[in-house]
Amino acid sequence: MTLYKFNKLSEKLDELNYPKVTESRFEIVRKDLTEEELRGNVIFRNDGIYLTINGVEHKGYMYIKKPNIARYGNPRFHITNCPVIVEQRNNNNFNGHYFWHNSNTVNLTDRSTNVLHENVILSLCSKCRAIGGINNYNDIQGFFNLLDIQDRNTNFNAETDMYVYIKEWRQISTKFRIENEYTCTKCSIKIEHKLDQRYIQVHHINGNKLQNHRDNLECLCCLCHANVDQRHINNFQKKVSAAEIKSFVKKYKNELLALDNIYIIEYLRINII
Repeated sequence: MTLYKFNKLSEKLDELNYPKVTESRFEIVRKDLTEEELRGNVIFRNDGIYLTINGVEHKGYMYIKKPNIARYGNPRFHITNCPVIVEQRNNNNFNGHYFWHNSNTVNLTDRSTNVLHENVILSLCSKCRAIGGINNYNDIQGFFNLLDIQDRNTNFNAETDMYVYIKEWRQISTKFRIENEYTCTKCSIKIEHKLDQRYIQVHHINGNKLQNHRDNLECLCCLCHANVDQRHINNFQKKVSAAEIKSFVKKYKNELLALDNIYIIEYLRINII
């Protein structure tokens, strides 16, 4: 029996700009943004532009296909419908001019000289930065580093540890907490001291630890995390977790009180430390 590697097919798919595929997800994709918008496959959010492929959302950015580099230098990349993009749409200078991409570098063809510039690292548009509140990356390399490791499908064959977390969970958790600036979404406390950032944790909203896309993750301080529901209350009563909460509340009691959060104040009243 002969096993075919389909080398020619792979080369042809690359030539036609089809995304490369691994066992579980698309790796690097570049698409014509306008064509995908017309197909209804593009969603603009404040943290990125999401492209749906075979029912799976992939986060990426957009950049102009053929900029005038000789005159203006390298263009900026965009992650949302910022005022710059709105103006281009209004002036009919948008459709057909942008690629959607999710790589850490891009190839640019100078419109005025037709010279190809390969593996360029673009900087983030300042208007997009303001809208998205972005302060943890400046270029597409930083954007790429913060992309979800998991795609938006549950990987039922994922290798997990004894607590049913996937083996990449530490990386996912770290990147998500960085994106959220180590801030609890419930009580709004922000932990800036690096050694104390362990107090900010990542919660799976639907309880499924295999679903690690952003919509199912939430940054919570250990106190808020411990009181999500009765199951969490029971889990966090274990000696190690309880000690961590006690340490957190003792160290950040004044900051927690300053948040003027009724839930936190009531907790501190009952559990005086």
